[in-house]
This record gives sequence, structure tokens and C-alpha cells, in this order.
Amino acid sequence: MSEHQPQDSSLTRRHWLVLAASAVSGCGGGSTSTTASLSPGTGGTGVVYTQGSISGFGSVIVNGIKFDDLQATVQMDGGPAESSNLRVGMVVAVQGTRLADPTLGTASHIEVWSIAQGPVLQGPTVTQNSQRADGSVAEFAEFSVAGMTVQTNPDTSFYGVALASDLLPNQAVTVWGLQAGADGTRWTATYVEVRPMGMDMVSTGVVHVAGLQRSLNGLLLAGSMADTLVDGSLVRVQGVWSDASNSLAVAHAKLLGSGLLGQLPDEAKIEVEIEGFVTDTPTASGFMLGNIVVDASAIAPISTQIKEGARVEVYGTWQSGVLKATEVELENEQTLQTVELKGVIEVFTSKAEFWVRGQRCDASGIAKVEHGTLADLKQGVEVKLKGSKAGDVVMVTELEIVVND
Repeated sequence: MSEHQPQDSSLTRRHWLVLAASAVSGCGGGSTSTTASLSPGTGGTGVVYTQGSISGFGSVIVNGIKFDDLQATVQMDGGPAESSNLRVGMVVAVQGTRLADPTLGTASHIEVWSIAQGPVLQGPTVTQNSQRADGSVAEFAEFSVAGMTVQTNPDTSFYGVALASDLLPNQAVTVWGLQAGADGTRWTATYVEVRPMGMDMVSTGVVHVAGLQRSLNGLLLAGSMADTLVDGSLVRVQGVWSDASNSLAVAHAKLLGSGLLGQLPDEAKIEVEIEGFVTDTPTASGFMLGNIVVDASAIAPISTQIKEGARVEVYGTWQSGVLKATEVELENEQTLQTVELKGVIEVFTSKAEFWVRGQRCDASGIAKVEHGTLADLKQGVEVKLKGSKAGDVVMVTELEIVVND
């Protein structure tokens, strides 16, 4: 499970704000274009750390890099797991090496942390919806779980429900996502999964201390583990909720520190690629990406599209607790909603409903299949496909039956 880290090993949010104000402030980028003459790969070591949401499988695809995960160790919420447990939309941290082709890599370690877990307490509330070209609903919504208000958007993947608006009060969910606000209270879900009741509660946010009481997202925290948590620190806690005492008995706590989970040595200078939301107003020299300090001073003047609330990928090196950016790229909706899968069809009901790597797929909108026909699709057939997210299903736009791979 999650491990507890000493409180003096990482900076609290207050320290980060001081550092951000004194060391960095702005950014830049375009929809898919490089924002500086510098480019990813300048670290020269071949070692890479990337953190972002999974956009596909065959190899694990994160931030446009296809990582061979056959030899990788995998951890989910601090415990051992298999690559087959991963799902599209989960936020992962991958350590490995990049190959000569910069879009390919080999993963040595993959780590996944959920941000919230528990029963849906309030909502969902739909804030906006529209219709995609394929007829599916593009929904913006929010709901409450573990004291957190979780936002969803058309890029959010689901399992167990089609959309956030289908969630029911007291239905248990686990949420993966990205920090969307500087104060640690706003998070945007990248993947929401309905799970059986009876699991521990998980909540992520900033600790508040008042006298002898500690709280997180309005939840009272209890137990010896809670007593070690420092006011203002950004943490993920896991434990058992007690209605009798109206408190969460903390069994495990994860101090998020720099947002890189303490995995990188202070002077690692390895290649780093991080996906996240800009959580402050950028200035000429840097910004905050979630709770990570980004120094963008090496980048030429950049697009005004990179602003607070923008979802971006930042490329650079990790130095002295700061991400030194060599490129900042604005993520566009088409890229965020594109999914690429390779694997065996695990369950086949029809061309409109089959599963690959735990992901429900719908190929009813295509007419052509490489190396075969739609009639050849069945359980056990290996396929490669591309498509777009539509809640809990991938609408397939390209499909190939794998032969002699």
C-alpha cells in the first residue's frame, strides 16, 4: 500500500509558492508545435521519466511514447500489480529508457496512484454538454467523493458507467486524475471506475491543522499516522471511514512533495515529460504544473494559449527540484480523445461491443478492416485499432487484424 514519507523530505505547498514566486513564473506553446529551439532528448542519458494519462496499449502509451512494459515492475496505490491491470485514462509515472526512435521506449518501473476512492456523496451535476460528430454525448460534470469535488470532461474515461451523470449516490468509485488548481482542492478526472463497496477511502488535498485536529477536504483525520501530517502539505491519504466518530482513520499517507513522488534524485538531469494543468498565471520565466515548479526561462517567447487552466505537456530535465523546460506543448482535444490499442479480443458480443485490454470498443462505424473483415472479429483474435473516447467506449475509426506480427 502507500508509504509514509518523512515530512521534512519534501516541500509543503507554502514553500512551493514561495519558490514559484522567487524562481519562476511563465510559459508558452502551441497546439502541437515546439515552443523553443531546444527539444526533448537534450539530457543525453537515454533515461526518461514521464508522467501522464495512458492513451493506449500494445505497449503502454504515455505522452506519445510507446513503452515496452514486458520487463517493468508495476505498482498500483503502493502495492504490486500487473500491466494488465492498467487502463486507458489512468495517470501513471513511468521510468525507463528511450530508444533511438524518440516515440519508443522501454519501461523499467510503472507507478499508478488514484486520487480519490469511496462512495459518491453528492452530485453528479452536469455543467455543460453537447453532441459529438459520432452522436455521442460530450459532457462536463462534477461529483463529490471523499470530500473532494471531482470534475469530469469529454476526455475522461469511464468503466462501469457511460458518463458521470450516470453515477448514483453511494455508488463506490475510484478516480484517477490531474491536479487542476494551485490550492490542491480542484482535480480533473482522467479515469473513473465503479468498484465494489467495502474498499478503503482515499482522498487527496492539502492538510489543515486547527489546534489538535487535522482535516483534509473537510474530513477529520484520526490515528497516529494523521498526527505526523503537517499543515499545508499536499498529501494522498488512505484509510477507513467511521460514521460513529465522523473521521477517517488514516492507515497510509503519501506526501506528494514535488509532484514527482520522490522518485528522482535532486540532480538527476534525466529527461522528464510531464502532463498536467497549468495551476497559476504564467509569466515570462515559469509556472506551476499541478504542484510542480517549471522553469521556462530557456524557452523563447511563447503562445498566450498557455495560461492558467490549460492542459499541457512539458519536456525538459529535473534539476534541483525544478523541471527545467525545453518545450511546452498545448494538448488539443483530438489528441486527448484519441486511443490506440493492440491486443487480443477478450470478450466479443458484436462488432459494436467487444473488449481489448479491458476497454470496451465499438467498430460499427467502420467498413474496412485491414487483413480481414468485420466478420472475422471474435474472441481470441489479435487486433490493432485506433479510435476516440466516448465515455466508457472507444469508437473505432481504424482496425487491423494482426497477422505474422
